[in-house]
Amino acid sequence: MKKRSAFVFNLVRSWYPSIVFFLCILINTACSSTNKGNEELSPQITEALADAGIFLNSGQIDRSFRHFDSVYNEIANKGPLDTWEWYNFYASFYLKYEVDLIKSAQYLDSMYLILENGGKVNDYRYVQTKFMEGDILKAKHKYNNAFLSFFNGREYAIGNLDNCNVSNLTYRLGIFRYDQKQYQEAIPFFKKAIEENKACWGNGSLIQNINEPQLYRNTMALCYEKMEKYDSAAYYYIDALAFLEEIKPKYPEKELFISSAMGVVKGNLGGVMAKLGNTGVAKKLLKSSIAINSKPNYDHSDAQTAKLKLTQIYIDEGSLDKALVYLDELDKELPNSELKNRQYLDIILRWYLIKGVYFENKGDMVNALALMKSYHHLNDSIRKIDQELKYVDVEGSFRNAAQKYELSIVNRDNKIKNIYLGAAASFTFLLAIFLIVNWFNLKKSIKTNNVILQKNRDLQNTLGALELSQAENTKIMYMVAHDLRNPISSMIMMANLILDDPQINGENKYLLENIKTSCSNSMNLIAEMLLPKKNNNQLMKEEVRIDTLLKYCVEILNHKAEEKQQKIILTTLPVTALISKEKMWRVLTNLIANAIKFTPLGKNIDVIMQSTYEFITIIIKDEGIGIPNSLKNLVFDWDTMGKRQGTNGEKPFGMGLAISKQIISAHDGKIWFESKENVGTTFFIEIPIKN
Repeated sequence: MKKRSAFVFNLVRSWYPSIVFFLCILINTACSSTNKGNEELSPQITEALADAGIFLNSGQIDRSFRHFDSVYNEIANKGPLDTWEWYNFYASFYLKYEVDLIKSAQYLDSMYLILENGGKVNDYRYVQTKFMEGDILKAKHKYNNAFLSFFNGREYAIGNLDNCNVSNLTYRLGIFRYDQKQYQEAIPFFKKAIEENKACWGNGSLIQNINEPQLYRNTMALCYEKMEKYDSAAYYYIDALAFLEEIKPKYPEKELFISSAMGVVKGNLGGVMAKLGNTGVAKKLLKSSIAINSKPNYDHSDAQTAKLKLTQIYIDEGSLDKALVYLDELDKELPNSELKNRQYLDIILRWYLIKGVYFENKGDMVNALALMKSYHHLNDSIRKIDQELKYVDVEGSFRNAAQKYELSIVNRDNKIKNIYLGAAASFTFLLAIFLIVNWFNLKKSIKTNNVILQKNRDLQNTLGALELSQAENTKIMYMVAHDLRNPISSMIMMANLILDDPQINGENKYLLENIKTSCSNSMNLIAEMLLPKKNNNQLMKEEVRIDTLLKYCVEILNHKAEEKQQKIILTTLPVTALISKEKMWRVLTNLIANAIKFTPLGKNIDVIMQSTYEFITIIIKDEGIGIPNSLKNLVFDWDTMGKRQGTNGEKPFGMGLAISKQIISAHDGKIWFESKENVGTTFFIEIPIKN
């Protein structure tokens, strides 16, 4: 038992996932040519690092290091950059895999020796060396010293590197927050890293143009998934897929990496879709992910994770035979895995849990109990180590380091302080003269100012009364909504309990299902009434490719159209606009979903984008049942009088068009429609390209 616990502690100490290690090695290659006057990295080392990364990513650890050593030893004229990369490779290995902090620190000393001996190693590698020092100190639980290394490295990077090379350092700070399970706090780091990475576009670096952008987006989506904000997580997973689809034709030589990355994102998106209740799409995405990353040299650990997610879906559906197929595959794969890091432990932990649930559903309580004991034992060991990291105050440590840094600057440069004091005294003297000169002019206008001040006070009092009234009205609305949710939730629960009774059938069952549906719709209506008004003033805009956004809106809804034998025809132009991507995605998917809902079987739906110099117009045209004249004035209202079932009896879900109009108005745009009953409806959206 003691040996097993020690094994777990040594593995968990390398908390970075394997992909981070892979990128940390390759990023050093990415920037080898960014600084003028620095010695170039040997092309053999560049290629060897890429190959070693592929082997590591597929779990072939021994092959990875044998290959890298072989290439390094065959280079006749090794430069300082080649030697630095070799030391960095093994410092990372003894830090994250075969944990030996003494050896890792020895390789770190050699990295510093290369820098101190005047080798032409660029500024980026100096910063990487400081961060490696911080990682080793953190692994030794010397957190204050670790943060000082991180701080000094970041300060040097900000002063000597461009945003492109700083982006990966920003991402690594976000990863530290992520590993602390502080997902909300980690998101700003990832968003900033995405913005900084834009400075890399077109610089010729495959790592910074392919690997990093999709990694940052995928990790940010993981944060939203961990916080159970599944809609936002799905949005950023789709954004990552859109990015990979866009760059895939541009880099045919990176087919393996891009396809593997797409498999990872599809697996993550499939898990989110399952949590959102869309199991059909979830199973399709997970099977695609498994098919991709089960190939040789692909990300086998991610394929195993996707298998666990798909197994959970089959167990929830009661398809135990299908679940057993994937459990048997995992029984064979997991014991033979070379890569036994933290990601491997997470897979084993989840495998214990899901297999235990499988045996429980089969009625085999003996095996179920044994697996649950293994699950809790491993989980307790992991949590014990994670707990220490969770309470490290990252911001506090950086503040302390910053204060020490600022204090040393002040003590070292008293002349600057004297200049500031002299400038402040001069400013005070000039300000006094200015006040004296203007005093006489102010006396002449004092009566007018008093009148203006009185009117201003009256206006403020009136405004305060209006704000108080508005706040009271809002409070009453929230109280009513809260009071309604509880009884409606109880009705749904009671309806579910009665429907579970096999004796309930016929008309009684039909009525109960209607009650349940009505209650669910009421709950959705309450949420839709409140949420858009809260978020309306928090519209965050960014430059977005509208054609790419439309493409993925159509792709995510194609399955619904196929269920009704419909075809969505998309016509786009490559146009970029300043919008809130999440809000606009919500509008477009709502309008396309409505077109599918109110269009009969076998018909077409056209989605067309047109553009002028100032505006983009999006047209969504269906061949559906149309909107009667009596309802045309109601479709954008905040009530439910205009709601209708779809052509296949689909239930309406709330006030989507009212929400859509509010979002379009916030973009200074317009939304309108043309409709003829039993012929079809065409919705138009017009938004400015720049705002």
